Amino acid sequence: MVVRRAYNTRQRQAVAAFLAAHADRYLSVDDVFGLMRTEGSSVGRTTAYRTLESLSREGEVAKAFVPGGGEARYRLIDPARRDEGQLVCLDCGKVLSLDCEMLVEFTRHVQADHGFSIDPTRTVLYGLCQECMASREAGSDDR
Repeated sequence: MVVRRAYNTRQRQAVAAFLAAHADRYLSVDDVFGLMRTEGSSVGRTTAYRTLESLSREGEVAKAFVPGGGEARYRLIDPARRDEGQLVCLDCGKVLSLDCEMLVEFTRHVQADHGFSIDPTRTVLYGLCQECMASREAGSDDR
């Protein structure tokens, strides 16, 4: 499959710059559109969606689905960390890099033993970050 690069329009640059400024979280189309509007951008929702999808197809943006929510979320891929997966907090949405030798070993195992190549830029594990776990534990102590 040949991936065509889209035109580098002003709107595309604005969406990419916005994602770069918010690289610590996965954001929905509505998050991107709403926050960009709040910051004074004139990029429309449809343009934001099409740009996010285009960047995802081109491998510039990671696309993930939050369990139970169904809505796609997007995050700019750091070119220096293309071989890492991500940990995503289900409570606050924070993203942590999964730079772990075990993931590399697992990826090799799956390729060698199962004939399947894992794309680490799209490897997402969902759970709770330390802060959210602590918050939940503190909340359960109040009962």
